[in-house]
Amino acid sequence: MGILDEDVARVRETADLVALVTEQVALRKVGRRYQGLCPFHQEKTPSFSVNPELGLYYCFGCGARGDAISFVRATEHLDFAEAVERLAGRFSIPLRYDDVNVVPKPLQRPHPR
Repeated sequence: MGILDEDVARVRETADLVALVTEQVALRKVGRRYQGLCPFHQEKTPSFSVNPELGLYYCFGCGARGDAISFVRATEHLDFAEAVERLAGRFSIPLRYDDVNVVPKPLQRPHPR
């Protein structure tokens, strides 16, 4: 009973990681990547890197790494399914579940900050 793998993959491909991260961190473009201060530890010089082409982030200071789903999980303290559902709602991606008894949660828009 869970979200279909194809739908999780579509969320990963569609979610704009740069847009998600810039809600928490000021990023600046450096070449093909973006850099900023890491949201997971205190630092004075940027060590947090976002690769929009691969949809991945990495911190050279603390080693935090992942994709849009793991970023939302870590910053909003959600479990995997909740993070996928949050991103699906934000980017208007319909989700399918592998058990017909599962009722999907209604799409929720994040509160403006």
